[in-house]
Amino acid sequence: MITKILKRTGIIIGGLLVFLLVFYTYIYFNVESRVNKVYEVKVQNLAIPTDSISLAKGKHLAEIRACTGCHGTDFSGGIAFADDTSPVGILYSTNITSGKGGINYSDMDWIRALRHGLGKDNRALWFMPSHEIYEISNQDMASLISYVKTRPPVDKENRIKSLKPLGRILTFFDQFPLLPAEKIDHNAVPVDAVAVSVTPEYGKYLAITCTGCHGENFKGGEAHGPNEPPIPDISSTGNLGKWTSEGFVTTLQTGKKPNGKQLNPAMPWKAFNYTNEELNAIYTYLHGLP
Repeated sequence: MITKILKRTGIIIGGLLVFLLVFYTYIYFNVESRVNKVYEVKVQNLAIPTDSISLAKGKHLAEIRACTGCHGTDFSGGIAFADDTSPVGILYSTNITSGKGGINYSDMDWIRALRHGLGKDNRALWFMPSHEIYEISNQDMASLISYVKTRPPVDKENRIKSLKPLGRILTFFDQFPLLPAEKIDHNAVPVDAVAVSVTPEYGKYLAITCTGCHGENFKGGEAHGPNEPPIPDISSTGNLGKWTSEGFVTTLQTGKKPNGKQLNPAMPWKAFNYTNEELNAIYTYLHGLP
């Protein structure tokens, strides 16, 4: 009797292992096909300015659109999103200067990366949040590129990216934003310019950068890592709903909440450099969300 039970148990376990192996094999090749997909896109042609006003605007955009938050103030990258100890894989931000270990991009390459989330080979860039900025106006995009492409070269070799089994599984189930190019409407037609104003519309235009952490509905969620805090709700149903516009502006400029407590260090408020007008627009939008 015991022998039959053990035999059946062994068959069940063996069958389960075979099923998991087959399923993971499917996941592996599914993710590989997505990683290696060559997109057919029509890359927009933009005139990239070189005047001082555009460069200054581009610097500001690089700060508020989180370019410096990921690639560093010198744009040499090296910030770890998944390091050697991560079960997900190895993923460091890229050196996007023209120095050794960096990139050699034409204007069209920059547009392809920012509008479509694609590299020079038309394959998806890993973990590049182009889906958060691809719809910015032509004027803003041109100014951003004018600034980023003229940064001084920095010689810095960063780690080669790779995925571990858990990273593939999470990507398969869309729980890890490895390929933001999949979230982009590659046929979208951006507007030429967006007027700066303290309105919900302009606030929404700016606040899309916040969705990378706080979610598409700004309701927050679980922590990104084991040693990080849960992501807070920044809609009207969260603490922001109790704050005044003055309190919100002060919080994002000083890192101190209206109740006197400091923002969690995981919130990169220092990396942003919003104007009062921009912060009030964002507050108007977020505070009006249901």
